Amino acid sequence: MTELTSLILISCYELSFIGRFICKIWRIFFDNSLSTVLTTLETVHEKLIRLNVDGLKKIKNINWISIVIIIVNIMVIIISSTIWIIMQKHMLDIIDMVIIVVLNICQCFCFCEYILLISYMKWMIYIINEQIPERKSCLSTFRDMYLEVIECLHQVNRSIYGVPAIVGFIGANVAEIIFTIYGYLLFPRDYINDPYLVISFIWLLMRTVNVIVLYKIGDATEKEVNRMSLALHQRSLIEKNPRIKRQIKCFFLRRLHEHFHFELYGMCHVNIRQLFSLSNIAIGYLVIQVLFKLNKL
Repeated sequence: MTELTSLILISCYELSFIGRFICKIWRIFFDNSLSTVLTTLETVHEKLIRLNVDGLKKIKNINWISIVIIIVNIMVIIISSTIWIIMQKHMLDIIDMVIIVVLNICQCFCFCEYILLISYMKWMIYIINEQIPERKSCLSTFRDMYLEVIECLHQVNRSIYGVPAIVGFIGANVAEIIFTIYGYLLFPRDYINDPYLVISFIWLLMRTVNVIVLYKIGDATEKEVNRMSLALHQRSLIEKNPRIKRQIKCFFLRRLHEHFHFELYGMCHVNIRQLFSLSNIAIGYLVIQVLFKLNKL
């Protein structure tokens, strides 16, 4: 049991570093694809502006929330990294500490960029869903914009940010949460005066919030995309044109057969149910380890 615990903790520690490298390297390789997605989203946004739809000004609220998240993450990284450097200045070289800090900042920016991008696409889908029952514009126009945004969302989750999100945003964060709780909070090296206690609480809080934010964004986006079926049903009840009714029926049937799931790289579901499952596994492992440790004492 001791060997298994050591192996898991070592794996968690290594995964936290691997995640930071993957976030940076993977992002560089798919920079052109991300530029294409951003260009497509900009085109859709311009179409919404030309259609003069309601609710476009609400994006300002989303931007402010995202900016707050970015600022808080950067401040936490700078403060905790500064304290960590002060504590480790006699044990590590300056170059090693600078590399670790830079990797943490790059991972933070990558995570915030992903959250901003998903929030932006979720907002676009929300605007389209709100406009479909209004009958202010042609249904095919909103359908085409919806399909473009969904394709961008699939591309972002499948290739551009698929692996970094799984390994860096989820795997590395969960690994650091387990490693911090077990190694620095439950069983620290110095039970009376642990110099890492403050940093441990800061990192634990930040990693936990990042995981919760990611799963909440994924769950909210999944629900918003699937709300399209309800918007089409509402439009079909008030539509009088037989041709448009047929379009609604065809698109509605297509939506039923293509129920959207927020997935990363086609294999990792990101919703509240999966977050509860992941939390139960992590908590169960920690409880078993605590009981095992107490029995040894």
